[in-house]
Amino acid sequence: MANLGTKKFYKSFNSKTEENNQILKNSGYVSIVLHSAFYKSKGNFWQKTFGGSDKIALTSTITYQSSEKSIEAKSIVDKRKVKADRNHPLGLTRNIALKVPAIADGLEMKVEISAIKGDNFENSLDLMNSEEFQKPLQTASLPVGQILAVTNVIKKIFTGVNNPSILEATFAGIISKEKVTEPVTKERLTEGYIIIIANNDEDDNFLSQVEPDNFTIEGDGLKYNDATVEHTNLVFAVTFEQSKGPDQDSAWFKKYQRALNKLDEIVFAENEAEQKKILDDSRRLWIEGNAILFEDPSFIDKEKNSIKLTYFKKINERYTDLTSISDTDFIVNFTNNNFEELKLSDDFNSFNEKKILNLVNKESSKYLKELGDHNMILPL
Repeated sequence: MANLGTKKFYKSFNSKTEENNQILKNSGYVSIVLHSAFYKSKGNFWQKTFGGSDKIALTSTITYQSSEKSIEAKSIVDKRKVKADRNHPLGLTRNIALKVPAIADGLEMKVEISAIKGDNFENSLDLMNSEEFQKPLQTASLPVGQILAVTNVIKKIFTGVNNPSILEATFAGIISKEKVTEPVTKERLTEGYIIIIANNDEDDNFLSQVEPDNFTIEGDGLKYNDATVEHTNLVFAVTFEQSKGPDQDSAWFKKYQRALNKLDEIVFAENEAEQKKILDDSRRLWIEGNAILFEDPSFIDKEKNSIKLTYFKKINERYTDLTSISDTDFIVNFTNNNFEELKLSDDFNSFNEKKILNLVNKESSKYLKELGDHNMILPL
């Protein structure tokens, strides 16, 4: 089937408008799922007359493009034998991008349906059509290496092979700094469903009459006015999150954990000077973690700053917990020292007057109750 052209439509997940769902640069993280695919096989004259089948491969490519670098993730989404002159809901739900920071200039989405010619080519596709090789785009260093390796293999498989393209659909996914009107028409990345539909033939006028509000995505298929859309189509689900949370496999996370664990040595410190040294060592590890986090391309700057400050707070809180005098210890010191000496001590400075009175009242009331329980009184 020759590619007779495609048209793009938008369907919101919620009541927000298309413009309000536009994803802006440096605002958060993007995940993209190829939600569903529907293939309408036209068939040639002989297939229509005598029956027959086609072998097709569905390939996805998503490209992270910025002024500094370009990362391409390609995968074989599906490979199957289909009967000619029939409709084929492919029923796919595949992650093609996972929590990618919106700091690039764009995330281009491209899907191609190709005819399979040749047994060797088909065998290679069988190998790559498995979960092991279906890697979603990520920007952390380790996943990027794996993604590039898979992408290079798939490119080699397709190189020099005559497998005609039945359908090729692309959405630029531009990430801009400011909102625009009709962002999907202008190929701006927008949270919601991005729907791409192909014409069935040259006389097809369905796409010119479509009202996007009448689309529904039910289960794994696209419907229009409650009827299945019998045109080759692709549905992408684009989601957005403002933060992604710590990466527990990252070097900076492990460095921050070392900084927190360092404080446990305080229980063996013999004096305040040793405690302060342990705190300084912990903060040095925190600074080293900051340097590693700064270089992590999978996080936006805003969340990097939030992570740094959160761990600094955690370090200070743990230090305070490990060095603060307990209520019991304070009472012991309070009763073993004269009040003037106590006022000059660090113990006193950590307790305000109201807390001291509350502790005194609590302990004295507890003692008087214990005396009363044993029919005893405190002589005055």
